[in-house]
Amino acid sequence: MNAQVANLKAYLLQHYAAEEWPTLLEQTESWAESRPLEGLTILDATPIFHNTLAKHLALLAAGAELLLPNKPAICDPAALRVAESFGIRRAEKGRTDFDIILDCAGQFNRLHPRLGFCELTRSGVARLERVHHPVFVVDSGRIKRIETQLGTGNGFFRALEKLGHTDMAGKSLVVVGYGKVGRGVVNYALERRMRVTVADIRDVREEIPEGVRYVGMDDSEALTAAITRSWCTVTCSGKINALRRRIDASAVHNSPALLANLGVEDEFGSDIAPARVLNRKAPLNFILEEPTAMCFIETTMALHNACALELLTADLPHHLMPPPSDVEERLLRIAATRGQIGSAINLL
Repeated sequence: MNAQVANLKAYLLQHYAAEEWPTLLEQTESWAESRPLEGLTILDATPIFHNTLAKHLALLAAGAELLLPNKPAICDPAALRVAESFGIRRAEKGRTDFDIILDCAGQFNRLHPRLGFCELTRSGVARLERVHHPVFVVDSGRIKRIETQLGTGNGFFRALEKLGHTDMAGKSLVVVGYGKVGRGVVNYALERRMRVTVADIRDVREEIPEGVRYVGMDDSEALTAAITRSWCTVTCSGKINALRRRIDASAVHNSPALLANLGVEDEFGSDIAPARVLNRKAPLNFILEEPTAMCFIETTMALHNACALELLTADLPHHLMPPPSDVEERLLRIAATRGQIGSAINLL
């Protein structure tokens, strides 16, 4: 293990207990011996927060020349400064000669990495589905549910608490979108004894917990009424402009409801001004130093890294692919047996 890797590992162990990041720690230790990415240049576009350093650590241990975007799209400047203090560099402006791109939201879809892409989010799929490269989509696997269903919901309520909203019992919450993120938000809201309404383009009445109300997103009048009467409405459909032309934007804009977004894209649409939405339409949990706590996101980051190794396989098809199931299962076993949220993982 070289000095850069050893020093960064020691730094992270001062900030996180081993059970908070068991898969990335195992990945680091294993790859420090096997060096599977030796000599490969990797651009990692994962949003840069303090716990992202653990993801970087494993890639460095694997022998990769690790580069961050020249202008990171989502970045905590303090975390970037720490990364750079450990010798992690940003790519030179205009550089394109990467072997692998670990992308997020398909932001580098116009580039042509020699071996292919690993995409972190569902929002990046549309941008990468036509590229002529192998693309592993981390969001297509089971592991991503740890981050989205457990971690993002946790981060949403931590962010509300940071803004001073600590007593939520009895308050009404509208959750737009009942996918992985929406399900997590609903569960955390029910734990806080909130009154919950789910809005979705699908009829999910057979899926939502007992006592949760449903409103269809095609019913503009009912949807607008639910939002304007809510204490808070949060969008988590993962679709840009999810509410555009589905609500009376003026009524929503002038209502007392708190508005929040958990998606990477603007789900409210241009009819709702950024200033009207908490954190100006950026994901609300991004006001936190760590939008998703290490214990909820580290297995996703380990899978993103692990898919880079899968791109070394010869003759991969040039289209979107889910993560290999055996890779996922191995990481899940580590997280479930060594991690502090192991029992929760088994319920997903």
